[in-house]
Amino acid sequence: MDEQALWEDILRRAMTAEASDLHAAADQRVQMRRDGVLYAEEMVPSAAFMRALAVQMLSEAQRAELAAHRDVDFSWRYEGRRFRGNIYGVRDVPALALRLLPARIRSVEEIGMPAALRTLCTAREGLALVCGATGSGKTTTIAALLQAVNQTRAAHIVTLEDPIEYIFEPARAFVSQRALGRDFISFPAAVRSALREDPDIVLIGEIRDRETMEAALSAASTGVLVLGTLHTRSAEQTAMRVESMFPADVRDAVRAQFADVVTGIFAQRLVPGKDGGRVAVIEALCATPAVRNMIRQGHYGQLGSVMMSGAAQGMQTSAMAEAALRAAGLIL
Repeated sequence: MDEQALWEDILRRAMTAEASDLHAAADQRVQMRRDGVLYAEEMVPSAAFMRALAVQMLSEAQRAELAAHRDVDFSWRYEGRRFRGNIYGVRDVPALALRLLPARIRSVEEIGMPAALRTLCTAREGLALVCGATGSGKTTTIAALLQAVNQTRAAHIVTLEDPIEYIFEPARAFVSQRALGRDFISFPAAVRSALREDPDIVLIGEIRDRETMEAALSAASTGVLVLGTLHTRSAEQTAMRVESMFPADVRDAVRAQFADVVTGIFAQRLVPGKDGGRVAVIEALCATPAVRNMIRQGHYGQLGSVMMSGAAQGMQTSAMAEAALRAAGLIL
């Protein structure tokens, strides 16, 4: 088979196996990630094929961005399945990281969403952060949450994404999905704009910098529910990260504002399931008066103890969540 046929065969097998990621670069074997493990394919793409693949996958505007910045994020569809991709330069040749998105949005029951996180389906205001390393399932969790809202509430959901991953078919909700570069220029400006669009829920696909966090905190204080993601691994680390985005001379005020608007911090990771696949382990910190006071004072090291003693409020540490999944026979 020629390179195009080999590549399409790999794509089809990845979809059949529900692989999470594909990696391709010139002069090395394509790699497929399944259940968190990379497996090498036989195909070794040429530089010419990788350049042609970039042209095939990207729009004219995206190709211009790749030329200007040497990498570009994009979404892509093949045989009815959606992918999220990043093309980047390796020795002046395009390389590809491609993530296969699930064929459908999973339900909150299917992903084992803890009760504390499910309460966001009815929340009307505040800031909730879903955190975890790259590839930990944050987007899948938020999609399940928003789909539950979509099916049960008459609400205006505004999503700000880079790129758009899951497509929501409006049910009870009115859904406005906006993509960076196509529908808005920057996350901070888009958050401010969203507040003029009569939203009930605003999703910020990724809070990457101080300006976006400022906009998120401000929006959450106006009576809107703001959902955001951070690349942090625990509730404690997340609270520290929010503060560290700002200069030292304003951190007292930032802690106070964050304490006032936060509704919950949820940090997740994926572990192998007992029957294959991967299962989300979700740490849950709820904004009780004690938690708000600790955040206001910067006593982040005490948050773990509060979660351990806060099961009645729906809180759990990562270790508690993992133990519960093991007791239920879902993980080894």
